Amino acid sequence: MDFALTEEQTAIFDMAHAFGQDRIAPHARVWEREGTIPKELWPEIAALGFGGLYVSEDSGGSGLGRLDATLVFEALSMACPSVAAFLSIHN
Repeated sequence: MDFALTEEQTAIFDMAHAFGQDRIAPHARVWEREGTIPKELWPEIAALGFGGLYVSEDSGGSGLGRLDATLVFEALSMACPSVAAFLSIHN
């Protein structure tokens, strides 16, 4: 059985990881200390297609499966577990 990620899965992970490192990680300690995630972050996350991960593309979502979505959550959790948890709960 081949457990290697597909090119598409690698691209999904890389996009989420880059966003997390660029837009989330520099602020994560402050957000954790304050117990808040700025609402201005969510439109950026939605623009990447992470707001409706399991929703079909026909209905305006990304149409990802569970593994693909987990790659998004894993990549974002490297920047801030709270952001990743919030996103996973609301997907």
